[in-house]
Amino acid sequence: MENYEFDNQRSDEEVILVRRRHPWVLYKAGVITLIILVLIFIAFLIWGASLNSIIVLIAGLIFLILYLMGRFFVFNSDIYILTNQRIINIDQSGFFLRRVSEAELSNIQNVTYEIKGPIKSMLNFGEIIVQTAGNAPGLKLKNVENPHFVQEKIVALQKNLKSRDNQIIKIIR
Repeated sequence: MENYEFDNQRSDEEVILVRRRHPWVLYKAGVITLIILVLIFIAFLIWGASLNSIIVLIAGLIFLILYLMGRFFVFNSDIYILTNQRIINIDQSGFFLRRVSEAELSNIQNVTYEIKGPIKSMLNFGEIIVQTAGNAPGLKLKNVENPHFVQEKIVALQKNLKSRDNQIIKIIR
């Protein structure tokens, strides 16, 4: 369905859905940007167009550009992939911290979603909890946009996989 390819994709694996965290997770970057811009403005009010205010302007802009590039990199690299065989959670927490976890659709026992708080309710994003069989910990997909839709997709794929397996078993018998 989605025209998306990723590392370690199986030859018979089809990508169904690709999601990133909801853009609201960038609100802290917006607040920090606003604070830095206000500090630069205050520097110009206090010192005018002096060397001090120019230094504050340059330092503030350099910091702001580097900070925003880092936040965008983390936001853009944090991905949830749903395929016809598994769910993959690529959790990018920093430049040098990436955690990749996955759950086979055939091992999924339960899929629930949770939307906590007024902001998440108004903007329709939340957490999806995928519980798997065995000792393996489940997956937590955080800040997923429209979690009800994603949960329904996972459950539908899981049911489709089970019905296909049942048909194969009937053919074998």
